Amino acid sequence: MKAMRVNNWGLPVELEDIPQPKPGNDEVLVKVHAASINPFDSFVHAGYMQGMMSTPITLGTDFAGEVVEVGPDVKHVKPGDAVYGLVPLRAAGSFAEYVVAKANEVTHKPKSLSYVEAAGVPLASLAAYQSLFDLGQAQKGDRILVIGAGGAVGGCAIQLAKELGATVYAVDVPEKAGFIRELGPDRFIDAKAERYEDVAGTVDLVLDFVGGENLARSLALLKSGGRYVTSMILQGPQDEAEKRGVRVVGLGTQARVDHLDDLARRIDAKQLKIFIHRTFPLHEAQAAIEYRMASTNPGKIVLKVV
Repeated sequence: MKAMRVNNWGLPVELEDIPQPKPGNDEVLVKVHAASINPFDSFVHAGYMQGMMSTPITLGTDFAGEVVEVGPDVKHVKPGDAVYGLVPLRAAGSFAEYVVAKANEVTHKPKSLSYVEAAGVPLASLAAYQSLFDLGQAQKGDRILVIGAGGAVGGCAIQLAKELGATVYAVDVPEKAGFIRELGPDRFIDAKAERYEDVAGTVDLVLDFVGGENLARSLALLKSGGRYVTSMILQGPQDEAEKRGVRVVGLGTQARVDHLDDLARRIDAKQLKIFIHRTFPLHEAQAAIEYRMASTNPGKIVLKVV
C-alpha cells in the first residue's frame, strides 16, 4: 500500500510502498478515504517525539474510511461500516491507504458528513470535548473564556459550550473575528487590541489553546473553585493558582469511542459544525503540512486518499 513516511526527523515525508497491515484481536483495519492534518502531526514530523518514537514512521493521526476487517474481540463495527477515528502516537499512522486502529480508537462516522469532513473531526473535537466536559467540568450557566478560539479545537469548544448554555468569551486575532462570531460566542475579544482581563470579568473556566503567559493572566479572572485547562505545556505560577483555589490541568487527549459517538450524534443533530478549508491528495502530504503551518485560515486541511 501507499503511505507517507518520515525516514528522517524534520526532512520531507516520502511516498512509499509498504506492506498492508493486519489487525490484531482488538483492532480494526480501515481503508482510509481521508486523513486530516493536525499541529500534532507537524510536532511529530519535526522530531519532538523522537524520545518515544523512532523512524521510519507513517505520519498521521485522524482518519475516516471503510472497515475492511476486524479482530475477533471487536463488536461495535464490522466490515463495510463507514467509520472515523484516530491513531495517536502510532508508528503506523493514517497518512496511508490503510490503517489499523485499536477498538477504542474507531467508531461509526457522523452520517451527515462526507469522509473528508469526518476526517477533520477526531483529535481536535475530542480535545475540545474533553477540555470542556471532563477536565473543565463545565456546567450550564458557567462563564467560559476560550483563548485561541479560531482554531479547530477552540471553534469546537465554543459551539459545545454554547450548546451547554454557558456564556462564552472568545479570544483570538482580529483576522479570525468574522469566522469566530459565526460560531455564536457572547463576545469576541480582539487579542491585539483588548485585554481579556478587562473585558470578561470573573469567569468559571478558562480553556487555553495558546499557552505562554496565559496561566498567569488567567488568575486575575478565575475565582476560587475556578478551572484552567490548557492543551499546551503548563507555564506560569502554578503555586499561586493553588493558593487561590484554582484548579490547573494540562490536556492529554484520549481516544474514546463513547466521546466519538457523542460528537457524531451532536454533528448529525446540527449542534456542531465542522469546517474544512482545503484538501490535498495523499502524495502531496508534504505540501499540505507546510501549508497548514503557514496558513492562518480557519478550517482543517485534509488529505484525500480515495
